[in-house]
Amino acid sequence: MEILQNIDPAHLPYVAVGCALLCLVALVIGFLLQAVSGIFDVIFGLFEIVIDMLQGGPVAWCGCLFLLVGLAAAAGAVLLFFYAPEACAEHPTNFCSWFGFLP
Repeated sequence: MEILQNIDPAHLPYVAVGCALLCLVALVIGFLLQAVSGIFDVIFGLFEIVIDMLQGGPVAWCGCLFLLVGLAAAAGAVLLFFYAPEACAEHPTNFCSWFGFLP
């Protein structure tokens, strides 16, 4: 108890305000951590859904469907660039100038 006798009574209000602010900061940090945790749970839950869909997830055919759609898109792009010079010669458009098919 010798420590308490050395404290200046004029500083006691500052000590009380400091303790109150410390409690308030602890409460705010606790609420913020819960809010940030909830936001991260939602974001990572969405990532998990997308990854499950790409890996086959609960429906085994979903991954195969994405593969087939990707292959069809790649084949469409190849056909588009294969026939583009011929079509651009007849009907020049902005698409032709973007990809350099115009003379």
